[in-house]
This record gives sequence, C-alpha cells and structure tokens, in this order.
Amino acid sequence: MPATFTVDGLVQQHAHTVAYLAHEPVPAADTAGFVAQLGTVADHLEVAGIVGHHDLKSAARLISEAADEQSQRREVLLQCAALCLAGLGDMADEYRDMAT
Repeated sequence: MPATFTVDGLVQQHAHTVAYLAHEPVPAADTAGFVAQLGTVADHLEVAGIVGHHDLKSAARLISEAADEQSQRREVLLQCAALCLAGLGDMADEYRDMAT
C-alpha cells in the first residue's frame, strides 16, 4: 500500500531544506509560504545549473492544487508531489558543494 501524504506533512518534511536553498532564515510555516519558497529554490537551482528544478516547480503546483482539493484526487496530487520532492536532498547537497 502506498504511503499516505498530507500537505502539512510534506511541508514539515522539507521546510528546512527548502528554506536553506531559498536563502530564507526561517522555514515556511504554512503551505503558501512553502510553495513560494519552492518557486524561489527552483529559480536558484536553474541558475546554478542543477538538474531537478523543474521537479520543484511541479511539486509547488501539485501542493497548491492539493491544498484546495477535498476529493480522492488530493492523495494522488500529494503522491506526485512527494515524488517530485524525492531528489531535494541530493539537489541541496549539490548546491552546498558548489558553495564551498
């Protein structure tokens, strides 16, 4: 059985990494802030030439849609968003390596 995801769970799981990559001192505390930071991160990674920035843009869109969805479609959107965020740790490592 696939894992169950929630909007808040994805935000909590990835908020610190996203804030670091967005150059924000504080992780996002809500969905809108997280989605905004994801967009910023995607832009930073695109400029840096790091593969995967498109996935982050997709994750932001999917999370936004899921936040407003009350049907079974919500779970599908969140599963897709989680897949899009799966490489975030590797992207953060690559970004850190570029900065040193």
